[in-house]
Amino acid sequence: METQVRVAERSAISTSAEASLDSYLDGVANASMIFRTAVDAYLRDGSEGVCWQLARRIADLVRVLDDMQQTLEMRHAAQSAIVGVTSAMLDPLTGLGRMLKDIKRQITGFAIESGFTLSGRRVPAHLSAEVQELTDEVCAAIDALVEACRPGRQDWQRSAAGDGKRGVGWHEAQADRLSTALLRRILADEALHVEARLLLAQFVEEIDRVADQAESVVSELHTGSLSGNSTAVVGYSH
Repeated sequence: METQVRVAERSAISTSAEASLDSYLDGVANASMIFRTAVDAYLRDGSEGVCWQLARRIADLVRVLDDMQQTLEMRHAAQSAIVGVTSAMLDPLTGLGRMLKDIKRQITGFAIESGFTLSGRRVPAHLSAEVQELTDEVCAAIDALVEACRPGRQDWQRSAAGDGKRGVGWHEAQADRLSTALLRRILADEALHVEARLLLAQFVEEIDRVADQAESVVSELHTGSLSGNSTAVVGYSH
Protein backbone atom coordinates (compact mmCIF):
# COMPACT_ATOMS: atom_id res chain seq x y z
CA MET A 1 0.00 0.00 0.00
CA GLU A 2 1.38 3.40 -0.97
CA THR A 3 2.36 5.79 1.75
CA GLN A 4 0.83 9.26 1.89
CA VAL A 5 4.21 10.73 0.93
CA ARG A 6 4.40 8.60 -2.21
CA VAL A 7 0.84 9.50 -3.22
CA ALA A 8 1.65 13.18 -2.66
CA GLU A 9 4.77 12.83 -4.84
CA ARG A 10 2.75 11.26 -7.64
CA SER A 11 0.11 14.01 -7.41
CA ALA A 12 2.75 16.77 -7.46
CA ILE A 13 4.47 15.24 -10.49
CA SER A 14 1.14 14.91 -12.28
CA THR A 15 0.28 18.57 -11.63
CA SER A 16 3.75 19.71 -12.77
CA ALA A 17 3.58 17.66 -15.96
CA GLU A 18 0.12 18.98 -16.79
CA ALA A 19 1.21 22.61 -16.32
CA SER A 20 4.30 22.08 -18.50
CA LEU A 21 2.29 20.39 -21.24
CA ASP A 22 -0.27 23.21 -21.18
CA SER A 23 2.56 25.74 -21.72
CA TYR A 24 3.87 23.69 -24.64
CA LEU A 25 0.41 23.51 -26.20
CA ASP A 26 -0.01 27.27 -25.80
CA GLY A 27 3.14 27.57 -27.92
CA VAL A 28 1.66 25.31 -30.62
CA ALA A 29 -1.44 27.54 -30.65
CA ASN A 30 0.86 30.54 -31.16
CA ALA A 31 2.46 28.74 -34.11
CA SER A 32 -1.00 28.39 -35.65
CA MET A 33 -1.54 32.16 -35.37
CA ILE A 34 1.86 32.90 -36.93
CA PHE A 35 1.06 30.52 -39.80
CA ARG A 36 -2.26 32.26 -40.45
CA THR A 37 -0.52 35.67 -40.42
CA ALA A 38 2.23 34.44 -42.76
CA VAL A 39 -0.26 33.17 -45.35
CA ASP A 40 -2.17 36.44 -45.13
CA ALA A 41 1.06 38.42 -45.65
CA TYR A 42 1.90 36.27 -48.67
CA LEU A 43 -1.56 36.76 -50.16
CA ARG A 44 -1.33 40.52 -49.71
CA ASP A 45 2.15 40.67 -51.26
CA GLY A 46 3.61 41.58 -47.89
CA SER A 47 7.04 43.16 -47.87
CA GLU A 48 10.09 40.94 -47.77
CA GLY A 49 10.92 42.37 -44.34
CA VAL A 50 7.54 41.43 -42.87
CA CYS A 51 7.74 37.89 -44.27
CA TRP A 52 11.23 37.38 -42.86
CA GLN A 53 10.12 38.77 -39.50
CA LEU A 54 7.44 36.08 -39.35
CA ALA A 55 9.99 33.45 -40.40
CA ARG A 56 12.24 34.50 -37.51
CA ARG A 57 9.31 34.43 -35.09
CA ILE A 58 8.37 30.87 -35.99
CA ALA A 59 12.03 29.76 -35.92
CA ASP A 60 12.46 31.20 -32.42
CA LEU A 61 9.19 29.63 -31.24
CA VAL A 62 10.04 26.19 -32.63
CA ARG A 63 13.46 26.38 -30.96
CA VAL A 64 11.84 27.16 -27.61
CA LEU A 65 9.28 24.37 -28.02
CA ASP A 66 12.01 21.88 -28.99
CA ASP A 67 13.80 22.72 -25.75
CA MET A 68 10.55 22.38 -23.79
CA GLN A 69 9.89 18.98 -25.36
CA GLN A 70 13.35 17.73 -24.42
CA THR A 71 12.94 18.99 -20.86
CA LEU A 72 9.50 17.42 -20.53
CA GLU A 73 10.67 14.04 -21.79
CA MET A 74 13.85 13.99 -19.69
CA ARG A 75 12.03 15.11 -16.55
CA HIS A 76 9.31 12.54 -17.08
CA ALA A 77 11.85 9.73 -17.58
CA ALA A 78 13.64 10.67 -14.37
CA GLN A 79 10.43 10.99 -12.35
CA SER A 80 9.09 7.71 -13.67
CA ALA A 81 12.20 5.93 -12.45
CA ILE A 82 11.81 7.47 -8.99
CA VAL A 83 8.12 7.09 -8.23
CA GLY A 84 6.88 4.78 -10.98
CA VAL A 85 4.77 7.35 -12.81
CA THR A 86 3.69 6.41 -16.32
CA SER A 87 1.97 8.75 -18.71
CA ALA A 88 0.31 9.04 -22.11
CA MET A 89 0.19 12.81 -21.75
CA LEU A 90 3.53 13.27 -23.49
CA ASP A 91 2.73 10.92 -26.38
CA PRO A 92 1.58 13.78 -28.70
CA LEU A 93 4.91 15.60 -28.50
CA THR A 94 6.63 13.73 -31.33
CA GLY A 95 3.79 14.33 -33.79
CA LEU A 96 3.34 17.94 -32.71
CA GLY A 97 7.07 18.56 -33.10
CA ARG A 98 6.97 17.14 -36.62
CA MET A 99 4.04 19.38 -37.52
CA LEU A 100 5.78 22.46 -36.06
CA LYS A 101 8.89 21.87 -38.14
CA ASP A 102 6.77 21.67 -41.28
CA ILE A 103 5.00 24.92 -40.39
CA LYS A 104 8.41 26.53 -39.89
CA ARG A 105 9.59 25.23 -43.28
CA GLN A 106 6.51 26.63 -45.01
CA ILE A 107 6.73 30.08 -43.42
CA THR A 108 10.42 30.26 -44.30
CA GLY A 109 9.44 29.34 -47.85
CA PHE A 110 6.96 32.23 -47.93
CA ALA A 111 9.75 34.58 -46.87
CA ILE A 112 12.04 33.29 -49.62
CA GLU A 113 9.24 33.66 -52.17
CA SER A 114 8.67 37.26 -51.05
CA GLY A 115 12.06 38.13 -52.53
CA PHE A 116 10.82 37.28 -56.03
CA THR A 117 8.75 39.64 -58.14
CA LEU A 118 7.53 37.22 -60.81
CA SER A 119 3.74 37.42 -61.00
CA GLY A 120 3.55 33.66 -61.40
CA ARG A 121 4.70 33.31 -57.83
CA ARG A 122 1.76 35.31 -56.52
CA VAL A 123 -1.79 34.21 -55.84
CA PRO A 124 -4.28 35.88 -58.24
CA ALA A 125 -6.76 38.16 -56.47
CA HIS A 126 -9.74 36.04 -57.54
CA LEU A 127 -8.31 33.04 -55.67
CA SER A 128 -7.20 34.82 -52.48
CA ALA A 129 -10.49 34.44 -50.60
CA GLU A 130 -10.53 30.68 -51.19
CA VAL A 131 -6.90 30.29 -50.09
CA GLN A 132 -7.72 32.26 -46.94
CA GLU A 133 -10.74 30.03 -46.28
CA LEU A 134 -8.51 26.97 -46.67
CA THR A 135 -5.98 28.45 -44.26
CA ASP A 136 -8.73 29.13 -41.72
CA GLU A 137 -9.77 25.46 -41.78
CA VAL A 138 -6.15 24.29 -41.50
CA CYS A 139 -5.55 26.53 -38.48
CA ALA A 140 -8.86 25.36 -36.97
CA ALA A 141 -7.59 21.77 -37.28
CA ILE A 142 -4.38 22.73 -35.44
CA ASP A 143 -6.36 24.50 -32.73
CA ALA A 144 -8.69 21.51 -32.33
CA LEU A 145 -5.63 19.25 -32.00
CA VAL A 146 -4.18 21.51 -29.31
CA GLU A 147 -7.40 21.30 -27.31
CA ALA A 148 -7.58 17.53 -27.81
CA CYS A 149 -4.08 17.20 -26.33
CA ARG A 150 -4.85 19.20 -23.18
CA PRO A 151 -4.41 17.16 -19.99
CA GLY A 152 -7.64 15.45 -19.04
CA ARG A 153 -9.11 15.67 -22.56
CA GLN A 154 -7.04 13.01 -24.29
CA ASP A 155 -9.65 10.68 -25.74
CA TRP A 156 -8.10 10.23 -29.19
CA GLN A 157 -11.04 8.40 -30.77
CA ARG A 158 -13.50 11.15 -29.86
CA SER A 159 -10.96 13.88 -30.64
CA ALA A 160 -10.51 12.59 -34.19
CA ALA A 161 -14.25 12.57 -34.82
CA GLY A 162 -14.89 15.74 -32.87
CA ASP A 163 -17.29 13.98 -30.44
CA GLY A 164 -20.23 15.50 -32.29
CA LYS A 165 -18.44 18.83 -32.59
CA ARG A 166 -16.03 20.30 -35.10
CA GLY A 167 -12.91 18.34 -34.19
CA VAL A 168 -9.63 17.69 -35.99
CA GLY A 169 -11.12 15.23 -38.48
CA TRP A 170 -14.00 17.56 -39.39
CA HIS A 171 -11.69 20.50 -40.12
CA GLU A 172 -9.24 18.29 -42.04
CA ALA A 173 -12.10 17.06 -44.24
CA GLN A 174 -13.19 20.65 -44.90
CA ALA A 175 -9.60 21.58 -45.79
CA ASP A 176 -9.43 18.64 -48.21
CA ARG A 177 -12.67 19.74 -49.87
CA LEU A 178 -11.46 23.32 -50.24
CA SER A 179 -8.00 22.38 -51.50
CA THR A 180 -9.44 19.96 -54.08
CA ALA A 181 -11.79 22.65 -55.42
CA LEU A 182 -8.93 25.18 -55.52
CA LEU A 183 -6.62 22.81 -57.37
CA ARG A 184 -9.29 22.17 -60.00
CA ARG A 185 -9.80 25.90 -60.53
CA ILE A 186 -6.07 26.59 -60.73
CA LEU A 187 -5.26 23.78 -63.14
CA ALA A 188 -8.20 24.70 -65.40
CA ASP A 189 -7.36 28.42 -65.47
CA GLU A 190 -6.01 28.97 -68.98
CA ALA A 191 -5.33 32.63 -68.19
CA LEU A 192 -2.37 31.42 -66.12
CA HIS A 193 0.85 30.08 -67.59
CA VAL A 194 1.51 26.39 -66.96
CA GLU A 195 4.42 27.19 -64.66
CA ALA A 196 2.24 29.56 -62.64
CA ARG A 197 -0.45 26.91 -62.29
CA LEU A 198 2.05 24.37 -60.99
CA LEU A 199 3.49 26.85 -58.48
CA LEU A 200 0.05 27.79 -57.21
CA ALA A 201 -1.01 24.15 -56.98
CA GLN A 202 2.07 23.41 -54.89
CA PHE A 203 1.28 26.38 -52.64
CA VAL A 204 -2.26 25.08 -51.99
CA GLU A 205 -1.04 21.53 -51.34
CA GLU A 206 1.53 22.79 -48.86
CA ILE A 207 -1.10 24.63 -46.84
CA ASP A 208 -3.45 21.63 -46.84
CA ARG A 209 -0.56 19.38 -45.75
CA VAL A 210 -0.59 20.92 -42.26
CA ALA A 211 -4.20 19.82 -41.67
CA ASP A 212 -3.26 16.32 -42.85
CA GLN A 213 -0.47 16.28 -40.28
CA ALA A 214 -2.83 17.39 -37.50
CA GLU A 215 -5.17 14.49 -38.27
CA SER A 216 -2.20 12.14 -38.54
CA VAL A 217 -1.14 12.99 -34.98
CA VAL A 218 -4.56 12.05 -33.61
CA SER A 219 -4.71 8.93 -35.78
CA GLU A 220 -1.30 7.71 -34.60
CA LEU A 221 -2.24 8.26 -30.97
CA HIS A 222 -5.57 6.51 -31.38
CA THR A 223 -3.94 3.54 -33.09
CA GLY A 224 -1.34 3.34 -30.33
CA SER A 225 -4.01 3.24 -27.64
CA LEU A 226 -5.95 0.56 -29.51
CA SER A 227 -2.87 -1.62 -29.84
CA GLY A 228 -2.05 -1.21 -26.17
CA ASN A 229 1.14 0.73 -26.77
CA SER A 230 0.01 3.84 -24.92
CA THR A 231 0.68 4.07 -21.24
CA ALA A 232 -1.75 5.19 -18.59
CA VAL A 233 -2.45 8.88 -18.25
CA VAL A 234 -0.62 10.67 -15.47
CA GLY A 235 -2.91 11.72 -12.69
CA TYR A 236 -6.46 10.91 -11.90
CA SER A 237 -9.51 12.76 -10.71
CA HIS A 238 -8.40 15.66 -8.55
